[in-house]
Amino acid sequence: ARAVADFLRAHDAWAGGEFVTLEIGGQTFVVVDIGMRMLTPRELFNAQGFPADYVIEGVWQGVETDDPTFKPFAKDVQVSCCGNSVCPPLAEAIVRANCAHLAANIEQEAAHG
Repeated sequence: ARAVADFLRAHDAWAGGEFVTLEIGGQTFVVVDIGMRMLTPRELFNAQGFPADYVIEGVWQGVETDDPTFKPFAKDVQVSCCGNSVCPPLAEAIVRANCAHLAANIEQEAAHG
């Protein structure tokens, strides 16, 4: 409990007494730990705006052969891929705002064959 209070004080988040306490429903509780979990790779990609069916678990190799194999990515690789990604909805918005004339031309070309 003291370690929690020391940590919060060091980050200017607690100016109270020796222990961090919370009052809930008239009862006082001492906070002895601040537990946080890491987000899963899927949660990270979801937060970035990737569609739910976006494949992050690995890659198919040899798809042009008769014996394709799936190579799974380790969790740390999945996380680093997300960290290096560009949020799809934001990228789309930037392209639409800056390149609307190109999108219109492509749509016109497709319509005219």
